[in-house]
Amino acid sequence: MFVVSAPAEAGAETRGVLRIGVAPVALTPERDTPMLGAPVDDAVRAYNAAADAYDRAHGNAPGSTMATAPIDRTDLGVSSTMVTAAPALEAGGRHLFVRVEAALAFGAEHRSYGLGFYPLNLAVPMRRGTVTPYLSAGGSVSWLDDTTVAGEVGALIGARFAGGVRLGRRVTVEVGYGAYVLGGTVDRDRLDTMRAYDPRGAEPPPRPDGALSGGEQRGAVDLSVGLAI
Repeated sequence: MFVVSAPAEAGAETRGVLRIGVAPVALTPERDTPMLGAPVDDAVRAYNAAADAYDRAHGNAPGSTMATAPIDRTDLGVSSTMVTAAPALEAGGRHLFVRVEAALAFGAEHRSYGLGFYPLNLAVPMRRGTVTPYLSAGGSVSWLDDTTVAGEVGALIGARFAGGVRLGRRVTVEVGYGAYVLGGTVDRDRLDTMRAYDPRGAEPPPRPDGALSGGEQRGAVDLSVGLAI
């Protein structure tokens, strides 16, 4: 695969690079979000209906301090600042190369583990190769885990562009642009439990964000620094 991607360049080489950075994740569900839009709206309607039934059953007046507050679609989003680690393998020539990396991210309540692939990377060595600006295009697929929930399944996929500079042969600084990210988590057992909720019980309905959360994000900017191994 690597040979085909850059067959004409002399001096082809393979290098390992470890990048550490920070990336914001702000997934917001919309009505037309693929795979998530309709289920999120259903969960919001079901919760608000259950909360209203609970308040009626227990005599909680609407708007009182005892009443259960309704939610909307944005309450089922995912928001986290993630520390990223991306051990990568780059192969090709001085101007064209490909990159495959492990896409790891860790936040206060979420973490993800996946694989990134950047088939298009264009570099322009300057100052006898001591400074090399580059552009990259690719994406990643990851497993998304909510650390506050047990038993859920989740995924995170995205398309990303990046621009960076390699200083000498060792250090890189990279700014990424997440053109589109889609992801979320779902706990089907908890969803089933919510469907069986009895508003006559002593507890208000369980919030659905522990059973279903996610959405989409556009235009996320991330920053990382790297060291060639």
